[in-house]
Amino acid sequence: MRGRDDELRIASEILGHAERGQGQVLLTEGDPGVGKTGLLDEVLNEAGRRHFSLAKAEADEIGRRTPFAPLLTALQDAVGELPGETSSFSAPESWAPVVSQLRVLLERRAAASPLLVSLDDLHYADPATLYALRHLTRQLASHRLAWSLARSTVLQRDHASVLFDLLAREGAARVSLGPLDDEAIAGTIADILGAVPDPGLRELAAGAAGNPFLLTELVRGLQEEHAVKVDSGTAALIASQLPRRLRDAAGRWLARLSQETGRMLETAAVLGREFRLDDVAQILGETPVAMIPPVNEAIAAGIVRPGTDSFVFRHDLMRRAVAEAMPAPTRQLLHRQAGEILVARGSAKNAAAHLLKGARHPDPGVMASLEAAAAQLARSHPQAAADLLLRVLDLTPATDAGRFSGTVRAADALTAAARLDDATALVRTALARPQPPEADTRLRVVLSSILVLRGTPRDAMDETETVLRQPDLSAETRAGVFVTQLQALSGLGENVRAFSLAEDIRTASRELGDPAQAAALQVAAAINWDEGRLERGLRLISEAVRRARGITPDVRDFRPLLALAAMLIDVRRLEEAEEVLLAASDNMREFRPSALESVPAVLRARVEFARGRMASAHAEAEKALTIADTFGVPPHGSLAHSLLSVIALRKGDLRAAGTHIRSRPDVAHYITGHAWTESLLARARFVEASVGAETALQVLDRIYTDLPLRRHVLVGEPTASAWLARTALAAGRGELATSVARIADELARDNPGFDAMTVAAAHCGGIVGQDPELLAHAAASHCDPWARASAAEDLGTVLIAMNNPDGAVPYLDDALGGYGHASAERDLARIRRRLRKLGVRRQHRATAGRPATGWESLTEIEQMTATLVAEGLTNHQVADRMYVSAHTVAFHLKQVFRKLGIGSRVELARIVAASLSPDGQGRERGRGRARG
Repeated sequence: MRGRDDELRIASEILGHAERGQGQVLLTEGDPGVGKTGLLDEVLNEAGRRHFSLAKAEADEIGRRTPFAPLLTALQDAVGELPGETSSFSAPESWAPVVSQLRVLLERRAAASPLLVSLDDLHYADPATLYALRHLTRQLASHRLAWSLARSTVLQRDHASVLFDLLAREGAARVSLGPLDDEAIAGTIADILGAVPDPGLRELAAGAAGNPFLLTELVRGLQEEHAVKVDSGTAALIASQLPRRLRDAAGRWLARLSQETGRMLETAAVLGREFRLDDVAQILGETPVAMIPPVNEAIAAGIVRPGTDSFVFRHDLMRRAVAEAMPAPTRQLLHRQAGEILVARGSAKNAAAHLLKGARHPDPGVMASLEAAAAQLARSHPQAAADLLLRVLDLTPATDAGRFSGTVRAADALTAAARLDDATALVRTALARPQPPEADTRLRVVLSSILVLRGTPRDAMDETETVLRQPDLSAETRAGVFVTQLQALSGLGENVRAFSLAEDIRTASRELGDPAQAAALQVAAAINWDEGRLERGLRLISEAVRRARGITPDVRDFRPLLALAAMLIDVRRLEEAEEVLLAASDNMREFRPSALESVPAVLRARVEFARGRMASAHAEAEKALTIADTFGVPPHGSLAHSLLSVIALRKGDLRAAGTHIRSRPDVAHYITGHAWTESLLARARFVEASVGAETALQVLDRIYTDLPLRRHVLVGEPTASAWLARTALAAGRGELATSVARIADELARDNPGFDAMTVAAAHCGGIVGQDPELLAHAAASHCDPWARASAAEDLGTVLIAMNNPDGAVPYLDDALGGYGHASAERDLARIRRRLRKLGVRRQHRATAGRPATGWESLTEIEQMTATLVAEGLTNHQVADRMYVSAHTVAFHLKQVFRKLGIGSRVELARIVAASLSPDGQGRERGRGRARG
């Protein structure tokens, strides 16, 4: 018996006490079907193996009229010694003599051998039986007698529950059987089928909510109907319909109830696992008050339970079995009625599934309900709206004049829900036939949106130009077309045209409405960002967020909130970005699942990547790719592939990086701006790592050319300018490297409030100018751990070139630690090679790295700084020794004080003295490196 080990252990202990003449009681409680009878049978089997004499019976509703019925049945071999006319026991004053006779019988049985009395379903027991058990259990406590009693807990307070409370207070062992856990459910299925259940079978079995009876009936029924295939030790579900055996079991359960309760449950089963009593009443044409007796009976039978403001089926399998047992036409009629009631109430989201199941014929009332529900859902749940409108279209005759507008509405909803293949097929088919002018125009508006989402913005522009040539366009249509053009022009990188259109839209504020205004502001913000005006870009995107008022589920809409998060990630304001992403997730919670979820996943991946958490970054990017592939939105997939390729490259997995580059859809879309640098440089970085800098330069040619006007590539990742300069130098194109450094410096000067730009410029300038001081500043100040490591490596390389290998070693060691933190295996291998050439060998470090505080938490550079300061040197003297600026020394010293939890140089001197080895080797090692 699965999942009842503790209960069986208790029962075994009780049997052991009974064998020794210490009579005890086991009380078993639980909902119907939870396994009470099974547990009692297991206890009986155990007692039989231990040579107990057995007396068992179960109470029932009919036997309730017979005094002492369960006890008389259990002791039937000795009933002849009791009076034959049981009706004479009905008066309470007659019970005591009978109890005395029962006691004599039980004493005699227990004297011959240990005795187990097992009584099930005592919630049906008559008062005389409960009276007898109350006294007999106490009177026979010193005999070789064990009691195993069970009752249902559906009714919280009945006579049996009172008896159980009294017996428990006197020392009876009381066990409450709950639902089986997942392990026990899987084990039960495996016991029956001889194989482990697959996810589909597990999901179906979950509808039993851990109820052993329903679970067993389900699995045995599936086995009987060959609805499960066992292969290689796994049981896979191959049919979705519930088996007849389970439906029959549900029917028997309902057959014990009144006709009114059965009708109520059938109707409720169609409504869903959770239902409102007034809905059931309205469908049945009754008042809610009339439903109270049936629902109370259903509660007493253990089929439903009360919720907060509704009722709930205890087990979804029972609900499904009740619903599927009804004839299909009856079920469809109930679904239709339920849908119409919910639409009338304004609950279109709940009505949609009912209407889809109930709408089978082109009835005007059904069609009206479908369209009303779709209208309610269009802006909040386009996926459901699309399903409803497709059903309307299916039910509309080909000759019906309303089919034109129905096609437009369905195509529009499909596009909003990112069902691009379905939308494209519908629009192309419709445009291939003659359409009324208005329908043709509206279909082309939808088609232009589809083309943008598919990443073909030039084709989208062609369609919008066709639409704009039509006379008398409504303001709503013009606004939609302008938004599509903004997206297309942004995807094409035509900043001048896009900015001009955005300004025109902003000028026509009242006519075109807030959504178009928000779109124009987002495009203007992106262009300013691209041109390196960061403060203005953030200001505009913040205004766009205010105009947009949240995120809609329509995949065609601009989403300024996500654009804001992307910009904050670009400039490494990661905490702010996370707050924005949290707000976006709250906005999107209501309309999940959605194609839009891929974009926040990409942005979360960027945050994790910036922090050097490669595993988390990879998981989020994979999630984004899965969502994009599921919904079939190529630009979203391209974004995810770009990021995954960068992550793979960072980890040193060139094969995976190449796979993602080759798998990336060749599309152009404005959403690329959410990870612009990663998207733009992904292929070039892969080529540089695989083939070399000269070949990479061919890929990068246009980026270098456009850089004076398109500076976003330097903004989106703190080492982008350094990498572009380093690659140009490696290819022998010093003039390109100088140009990159100049533009990075201009970007930093033009945006003084953005530290990330200043540090990036220092890093790039340090590489181009071979300037140790700039590189030391970058190594100390970059926000990203990998970026700090990269700058430290560049500094080490420069010091080696300056014939100062001893000075280079600590910086290369710092790079080793930073790359280890970021799981950058390829970079780690490169640093180890460089150190080996210098005669230094380093063991492979665990990525866990240093502790957070204490001397060991300090980096090599910080330990060197601390050692020199502890010797009494000023910041300027330390700077001279380390070939860095006094400002950089002050920064390192600040980090040292923070990690050591101190506030003065005197305290530092004590800690350094305590940390250095007694023979002074640590001190000399620090001096040698500093002097080098």
